Amino acid sequence: MRWNFSARRNLPIAVAIGVLLVVIIVKLNASMQHQPATDDGQVAHYQLLHQRAIKPEIVGFGRIEPNIQFNSIAEVSGKVTYVHPALKKGELFEKGSLLISIDDSDYQLQLAKANANLAAAEVELAAKKTAQLNNALDIKLSRNKLKIAQSEYERLASLLQQKSISQNELDRAQQQVLLQQQDLQRNENTKSLLPLEIKALQAGVNKALADVKQAELAIGRTQVRLPFTGRIHKVNIEQSQWVTMGMPLFSASDVAQVQINAQFTFDGFHQFTGFFQRPPNINAVSAHGMAAYFAEQGLQAQVELLGHEGMRWQAKIARMSDEIDPQSQTVGVVVTIDDSYKNITLANKPPLLAGMRAKVTLLAAEQNFIAVPRAVVKGRYALLADAQNTLQKLDTRSALKQQNYFLFQDENLVGAKLITTDLFPVIAGSKLQLVPENTALAVTSVKEPQ
Repeated sequence: MRWNFSARRNLPIAVAIGVLLVVIIVKLNASMQHQPATDDGQVAHYQLLHQRAIKPEIVGFGRIEPNIQFNSIAEVSGKVTYVHPALKKGELFEKGSLLISIDDSDYQLQLAKANANLAAAEVELAAKKTAQLNNALDIKLSRNKLKIAQSEYERLASLLQQKSISQNELDRAQQQVLLQQQDLQRNENTKSLLPLEIKALQAGVNKALADVKQAELAIGRTQVRLPFTGRIHKVNIEQSQWVTMGMPLFSASDVAQVQINAQFTFDGFHQFTGFFQRPPNINAVSAHGMAAYFAEQGLQAQVELLGHEGMRWQAKIARMSDEIDPQSQTVGVVVTIDDSYKNITLANKPPLLAGMRAKVTLLAAEQNFIAVPRAVVKGRYALLADAQNTLQKLDTRSALKQQNYFLFQDENLVGAKLITTDLFPVIAGSKLQLVPENTALAVTSVKEPQ
């Protein structure tokens, strides 16, 4: 049955239904309580900040270079008689390997002449030393003869007084005394000259010895050997080529150690030095070296190849660069790696070659910090909530910037509420509705170098 709104007889019924509905609505509104409007602010998750032990670190970049770059030059002149068959660019040789030989015929002749001159000089010196010994005996004999002559003269002088001999016999005795005195004086003069003559002859022997040594050195220099285990970078000579003294032969680099002059931002490195255990003392550093000073600070260094995560090498901090880079205004720190060619695995640890780009991480001794993850920092500020749950901003410019977090040493931040929600708008002093995070703040420590 359809309702007919146009029929007059149905009008009273419709009015009655409308009145009933108004009464029901009024009754329902009377039972509802009025709640005043409130503004509790934005909902935000938070985590409490705590101190934890972390090794501060800074990251720099540089290129791998050989620790020793050796340029071999010819120390003698002559014809090249031997070149190692494998002496090519890129080859590796062990320490002491014979790489080049130069004809030593001329130097062998010089050695023979020098030995002959040395023998002659030694004979002359020996003869003069024998003469010195004979001179000592001659002086002793001359003194004895003089004593005898003087005794004879005194005896004859007493006989002359007794009229037993003639004056002529006494004169002959006096003449013998004079002759013996003259002979003694001649031997004494020879004695004073002999040491000077021996000294001159000894100098001749020394010169002859030097000539022998020089010839032997020249012969030794005809054999060119690698002074360390290294890799060849360039070869400048060929078999049968004539070389002159000073001509370049080849260049090589040491494989026992490589170095990296890593560049760090000036501000970052200056801030990092604040974690050293003691400031540098020029007397101590000059006496023991920069490497010893850095080791005393508990510093470590690790090296990774760019583009090859996980390929790490333990490094030593050797020294600082002598100047600020004029273009980038960065600070250079030289680190070294020993024996990179040992335990080579091409997939995981290839040999470190000159020119490779590397990331160098310097780590200070472990200290207590409050760590704020970079993920919650917007611009230069992290967001905190104070005791009244109002929004505050934390400036990160004074913090030490790490790979994934900012480090603070302000103990007033311990227990502070770090906002982890991305809020908008960010108005300092605005009210927040705080909700604790389910997961604790995770700050991973720096991995130790492998």
